Amino acid sequence: MNGEKMSVSSIEYPSSALRYALLNVKPVPFEEIVKIRGIKFLKKGIRYEPEKQFDKIEDFVTFRYGQIFSRMPIPESFSAEYIFNHFVSNTIKKIEEDKELKDELEKKEKSLLGFVDFIQKRFENDMHAYYMSEADRFLRSNLPLSFFAQTSMFINTYQKYLSLVKRIVRRYEILSSLGGVRDRLRSHEQQLNLMKKVLAPLIDGMDLFCIDALSLKLYVTIWSAENIEEIENPKFLDINKLEPSYFQEYLTNYSIQLKNIRKLIFQMSRKYDPEIFKKEVVSGNSETTMLSKLLSSNL
Repeated sequence: MNGEKMSVSSIEYPSSALRYALLNVKPVPFEEIVKIRGIKFLKKGIRYEPEKQFDKIEDFVTFRYGQIFSRMPIPESFSAEYIFNHFVSNTIKKIEEDKELKDELEKKEKSLLGFVDFIQKRFENDMHAYYMSEADRFLRSNLPLSFFAQTSMFINTYQKYLSLVKRIVRRYEILSSLGGVRDRLRSHEQQLNLMKKVLAPLIDGMDLFCIDALSLKLYVTIWSAENIEEIENPKFLDINKLEPSYFQEYLTNYSIQLKNIRKLIFQMSRKYDPEIFKKEVVSGNSETTMLSKLLSSNL
């Protein structure tokens, strides 16, 4: 395990992609000629297009890192400008090379639910690797296990977030399809606006959580790096290299946002997906237990 699966920049673009795909779109009617067994038919439907052409995922990534690095101290031996450009370009490169994500973003023109389902399934398929990455980071550090149990709550919380987003989008798609053919566009517009109002505070809350999760991870990672080549994945995470006041500030901010977003997910899940937190109680799968199991196995 080299920590690559849950590298610091891997937190960023799934969250940005959801904002781009769900909150910055509008329904547009379309017509196309399709052939079925050699016979041409006129197909009518609704697709989703960006409301603002300049709102690209890359813009969100650049803005996000600007927020983080504008208030983060950087070791004197490193260039703050270089580090900012490195993480921005590295994350954008991952987006550009992510053919699956690009294909799904194009498909989302026809189904917003299909895009959310893709994001959810891919995240859940990688969850074990994410936990393994956190266990590996613990073994390469002198930070307490409780710290990694806390940061690993990001994984569990993001899973619940995606489940809730999917339920909300599914409800919207069902309701928007209930109108007649003549009212289809108006029905989509009305339901899309209602969906945005419901999703906006949830996505905003997750964005705030992602900022503090990424800030904490970046601070620990960058200050533990022996050289510029290690700024994404240091060989050892050393608590002695961290300024106690800054470390505590980042950890406190992360903990506050973790509490806030889990409270919001819990409140909204009572209406849209009451089983989200019940599953956790039944399974008894706490992050500390999960990490302990991983650490007792062969990494």
